[in-house]
Amino acid sequence: MNNNHRNSLRNLSKSHGLVLLYHSVSDDASLSHNRIHNVSPNSFERHLSELHEIFRFVSLPEFLSAESPAGLATITFDDGYRNVLIHALPILEDAQIPATLCVNSSVVQGQPNWRDRIRFLIKHDLTQEFMNACKLPMTEGMFYRFSKHPANNSVLIDECLNEYFHEHGIEITRNPAYLDSKDLSACSKSHKILSVVNHGSRHYVLSSLTDKEQAHEIHEPIPWLPKCSRAYVEDVFSVPFGGSQDINEKTLEIAGGAGYDNLLMSRQRLHRHDRSSPRKPRMIERIMPRSRDVIKEILSRYPDGMK
Repeated sequence: MNNNHRNSLRNLSKSHGLVLLYHSVSDDASLSHNRIHNVSPNSFERHLSELHEIFRFVSLPEFLSAESPAGLATITFDDGYRNVLIHALPILEDAQIPATLCVNSSVVQGQPNWRDRIRFLIKHDLTQEFMNACKLPMTEGMFYRFSKHPANNSVLIDECLNEYFHEHGIEITRNPAYLDSKDLSACSKSHKILSVVNHGSRHYVLSSLTDKEQAHEIHEPIPWLPKCSRAYVEDVFSVPFGGSQDINEKTLEIAGGAGYDNLLMSRQRLHRHDRSSPRKPRMIERIMPRSRDVIKEILSRYPDGMK
């Protein structure tokens, strides 16, 4: 490890905390080719080992309740991939590092993920045919990106996908790569280091939705998650996609009204509590590592140091 890099990150850690965001953990290279954020188990273990020298890993509730997150780190996994239990959990348990699963209720309950349908169209070169059948306001650039553009209502796209797949006799069933409700229940009983938070009902782009649709996306999982997990964290909502463009003022209003004091974002930043702002919900910054050298990758976000 480069000592200069390590010292630079240690300096940043004096005023900031680190919330890591992962999705899939596997040696299957095809996952990345299918636009799924994936790191190998070896890289994941290396990340924890190197970061453990600088940060103290704690549970998400402990991170959020700390007076300052400086020097603290916590781990989150979005979307509920089963391989997290297979490959990441043993590493976490050996190191006694807590982690949080951010799950979509519809997917865990057995419904197909609309993003998997998007990936199917790309893989089978059907995007233009689908576009001809489904008129979207925003159509510029890569299909995968504009399919999640806030100008394109996710509910409408999902309806178009259902119609297109039905008309063409294409059946996309639930992807076994995701955890199911039984897995989630077993996790909370057998693995004390794991907690669970709401990641929305169907992983729609919240800012693309009507007020009523946003409310459903945020509220629908609330009565179900506590029944499925003893370790449900009730004051945290993980924003699908997690960018600034993926939420709006209505998102904050609805999430706050639902009891969520914290929104997990994905804006590739270290986190710092702003105690001067009383506004809730507060946005919790996360960093999603992609490379093997996690410290260098984090520092690349701050080429001139922290201002």
